[in-house]
Amino acid sequence: MIAIGLIGAGRIGALHARNIAESRKVELLLVHDADNLRAERVASDCGARVAATAEEVITNSAVHAVAICSPTDTHVDLVSSAAAAGKAVFCEKPLDLDLVRATSCLDILARHPVPFTIGFHRRFDPHHLELRNRVQSGTIGDVEQIRIVSRDPSPPPVDYVRRSGGIFRDMMIHDLDQLRFLLGRRVVGVFAHGSVLVNAAIGEAGDFDTATAVFWTEDGATVTVHNSRRASYGFDQRIEVFGSRGSVSMDNVPATQTVIADAGGFTVPRNPGAFQERYATAYKYEIEAFAATLEAGGSPEPTAFDGVMSLALADAANASARSGQPVNIEYPHLRK
Repeated sequence: MIAIGLIGAGRIGALHARNIAESRKVELLLVHDADNLRAERVASDCGARVAATAEEVITNSAVHAVAICSPTDTHVDLVSSAAAAGKAVFCEKPLDLDLVRATSCLDILARHPVPFTIGFHRRFDPHHLELRNRVQSGTIGDVEQIRIVSRDPSPPPVDYVRRSGGIFRDMMIHDLDQLRFLLGRRVVGVFAHGSVLVNAAIGEAGDFDTATAVFWTEDGATVTVHNSRRASYGFDQRIEVFGSRGSVSMDNVPATQTVIADAGGFTVPRNPGAFQERYATAYKYEIEAFAATLEAGGSPEPTAFDGVMSLALADAANASARSGQPVNIEYPHLRK
């Protein structure tokens, strides 16, 4: 049984804690959070112990792997400490809000080559995985256009917005990871636009609540990504990939498969109400895949490089939205 120490017991940390506790491959040993009451609550629910400090989690000899779910600005330092201690690392996205600091994780992991993965949970969703497999198997030929829609049911608290890094780094970054492995080649440019259409307070906090970005590759393939912090009909997640021999798409996954037909017409199931509901299975599979890789002695995916590359795209989209101009995307600081 692989023992995991959790650092950060907020919304996403608590979700991972429950999945770890329910797994037959891993166990939750220690929980630390800056809010001790929150740590106690999660530890109690999951049969773990509370650690007074993050260092206590990292240095405990019984801990095999560290799950880093603390605020983003702590990620790089915690990754460095955990890797130096020889612990495997699961780190929530993004690695950092600063691309240079995020890139430093590549050097850290080169010096201390421990198993590392970053939390892009959609890679483990069966529906996304089937879409990816169809694209990569050549079913639709060469990819020419991709359209990705991601809309949250409602905006997050403004306090969260202020420290999130903005809609491109916080929300769209999941779509950017998606487009990278669906395209299979680098994008070289982006033109993005951001608006405040949902909550004026988000604009006052310096962010957008509605965003559209168009990315393109050197050979002319394009990806359009639509994000919104408000969808009155629930969590909206759709993708269409168009290629030289056809297309493949993924529609919303409803909460149930029950459709009612009567004199008034057809009543279809509602969309999931939040990401935790839509991706509940993906989050479980994500932890199971991490554990399986550790057992086998392999290198888990997605990697730190994937985290850095997606952040680079998010930064470029943010820069375009701020300037109102297209941005050429270059990667001189990144390893191939």
